[in-house]
Amino acid sequence: MAAEAVTFRPLAIADAPALAALLAAHLPAYMRGFFPFAFDARIIAALLAEAHADRYWAIEVEDTVAGLVMLRGFDSGYARPSFGVAVAEAHAGAGLGRAALNHALDWCRRNGVAEVMLKVADDNAPALRLYQQAGFRPGERCPQTGQRIFTLSLAGT
Repeated sequence: MAAEAVTFRPLAIADAPALAALLAAHLPAYMRGFFPFAFDARIIAALLAEAHADRYWAIEVEDTVAGLVMLRGFDSGYARPSFGVAVAEAHAGAGLGRAALNHALDWCRRNGVAEVMLKVADDNAPALRLYQQAGFRPGERCPQTGQRIFTLSLAGT
């Protein structure tokens, strides 16, 4: 699957049921480490309805939602957003994670965001490789999840 076929669009409240179903359909082992919110349509709809500065995009491949990419934390007053991505298992390994990261970082650069953070589990080798190749640097561990916190400075890029 070519990266050129990937598009991003802002998620709408009407997308909540389909997104909840997509996220909940995966085996727990595949979704390990990705738990930003409950995979419930009502919770997702409320999250999207309340988002003002936070950003949530659908990752689409040939007009089919293949995942989610988000930048969260702005609505809580943070200048440094938290990046998150979930790619449908059927699309794993097709470069959608990299495309989502590039989309989010481009948005940050266009909007004057100086730094981005993310959390990743030590056993998620593909994600660790992607983030380190993109220039993210490891820092402390999240006390709630035990995941490593990575940051990327966008100043001057």
